[in-house]
Amino acid sequence: MKAIDLNDLIKQNFNIEFINSLKQFWHTTKSFQCLDNPKKQNLFLYVDGCKITYTDKTGKVVTANSGDVVYTPIGSEYRAQLYDFKDEKSSTIGINFMLLDENGESLILSNDILVFTCVSHVKNLFKQSLEVGHLSNYLKNRITLLEILSNLSFNKEKDVPPIVLNAVKYLEENIEKNPTIYDLAKVCNVSEVYLRKQFKESLNKSPVQFRNELRLKKSKTYLEYGDISVQEISDTLGYATVSHFIKEFKTYYGFSPLKYRKKIKTTV
Repeated sequence: MKAIDLNDLIKQNFNIEFINSLKQFWHTTKSFQCLDNPKKQNLFLYVDGCKITYTDKTGKVVTANSGDVVYTPIGSEYRAQLYDFKDEKSSTIGINFMLLDENGESLILSNDILVFTCVSHVKNLFKQSLEVGHLSNYLKNRITLLEILSNLSFNKEKDVPPIVLNAVKYLEENIEKNPTIYDLAKVCNVSEVYLRKQFKESLNKSPVQFRNELRLKKSKTYLEYGDISVQEISDTLGYATVSHFIKEFKTYYGFSPLKYRKKIKTTV
């Protein structure tokens, strides 16, 4: 088993072997523990409407608030106490998963419990994992988990102002609509000039550059895990023409979409 930082993971090829999602309510039990019974899978847990304090077997304590995501690795042992329930709908959404490198070795994101803070914008992805799970669609499950990994990696890079996070959330949720800077600024209730300035200072790129990278990363996921045509991908992601999409993809990744798909299929 190998530990790899999340920011390094998303830059490499890896396989997803197992995914399972579950929503749980804790008003009655209010605790969970796996001491002397190490976790057999990685787990992402979205905390919705309550707080959780984790104490691992070494005595280390970490706390997650509503809107945070907790990661517990394979082999971890801990006790979790849930409290400060907002209402009867307070719950957690968990995604158990296994990651393998190209040699088939199990991967973990850390040897310790991690808390990703201020990531409430990923809630819809966790809810989506539940819906997809009911459909038993493994392909869509993988795509959803990849989006979650990408989002958490983005948040892990640095502290990002709420205005930028709101714009990023809007871009992620409306990627097919290809929103403009005007749309983003209106959503964030700021001027276009101010939004550009905040993006540049926080992410070292413009909103347009971020939007384009987001679309290209999404297209890469479609090519890796789906069978839809290049034309359909182009249309789905809001490109004006398929030739524009192909040009942008080749500039960013160094391959045309079809060559990239062929390369991926031959290495599986």
